[in-house]
Amino acid sequence: MDRKAKNLVYALILSLVFSFLFVLPSLALDIPVRVLVYRGKEFTISGRILSLYIRGDKIQEVKNLCRVAVKLDTVSIVLDIVDDLQNTEKLQIDYRSILEITGSDISINGIVYRGGFRIINRNNSMLVINIVPLEEYLYGVVPSEMPYYWHQEALKTQAVLARTYTLNRIKSGVGKDYDLENTENSQVYKGKSAEYSSTTDAVNSTKGEVIYYENVIANVYFHSTCGGHTESPKNVWSVKSPPYLNGVECQYCKDSPWSEWERRIKREQWDEFIKDSNIELEINSSGRLSRLNGIEGTKIRSIFKLPSTFIVGIEVRENEVIVKGKGYGHGVGVCQWGTKKMAEVGFSYRDIISYYLPGVTVDAYRGF
Repeated sequence: MDRKAKNLVYALILSLVFSFLFVLPSLALDIPVRVLVYRGKEFTISGRILSLYIRGDKIQEVKNLCRVAVKLDTVSIVLDIVDDLQNTEKLQIDYRSILEITGSDISINGIVYRGGFRIINRNNSMLVINIVPLEEYLYGVVPSEMPYYWHQEALKTQAVLARTYTLNRIKSGVGKDYDLENTENSQVYKGKSAEYSSTTDAVNSTKGEVIYYENVIANVYFHSTCGGHTESPKNVWSVKSPPYLNGVECQYCKDSPWSEWERRIKREQWDEFIKDSNIELEINSSGRLSRLNGIEGTKIRSIFKLPSTFIVGIEVRENEVIVKGKGYGHGVGVCQWGTKKMAEVGFSYRDIISYYLPGVTVDAYRGF
């Protein structure tokens, strides 16, 4: 092979390699995410140049709309439709019909979202599901989960965590109506209405990056404030804990308003659940409450609406019980207030992730 031919082959190989490296991080970009943003019987959709598709016994398409009011009654779905010229029409369709809406600046009850919507009736309740590309979904998640004015490295950390969490939920959502909810049950998502340039920059600058452990997408979690030590998921949800989630010490979240807290509980409410005035505490390896008088710590937190199970003191008085503790949230995975401080003192988002999740790597998404 002459030199010219060899150079041509080398150039072709390099071109393919660089093309692969360029495309690889973007594999996650176009993955659709299905997010439940509303559940109920009555709501309003607004936007520009809306198209409504009604999929029932036959498919109907209504174009150039600006508003659709949807109401579910006992036997049907009632639609009040307004087009761009303010003409109105009322449609009554079968309750089993599936609605799909596309357009621009679509809002549900005043909250603007990217992407389109699928609307289905389940158990006599309408589910409004936002279908949006993954990276655009993250634009609305990161500022909903972390203040937009925090350090950019902290925002990047949140972006990678949220992307990783979302991909795992998509994987487990096969066969279901949606992948995630828009609340703390999944991760908070307030759509396009919540977006800021700083958080969008954090998503874009980590485009396609995911957390892996031994070449498998990691199960990641995050919370507000750990209080000094992160928690193992086996102590919260009674599930197996991978090595990177066993918990680590954290001295970075002391600036959190939840670094220390105190709750006063009426004695009669306390006595309703804690029958014995003697207090027996069982503390686990992270310093959190495992059991109180035989009741699981997570249940105690739920009953008395405590910020966390990181209890450092209980004082039983005649008329009230004073509970003192540290941290806010379940404590598993990455501490967000710790992330803030670590970013401020010079740690990168990769450093932060590695600190809270030892043994993981951050790499371009390469499929499930």
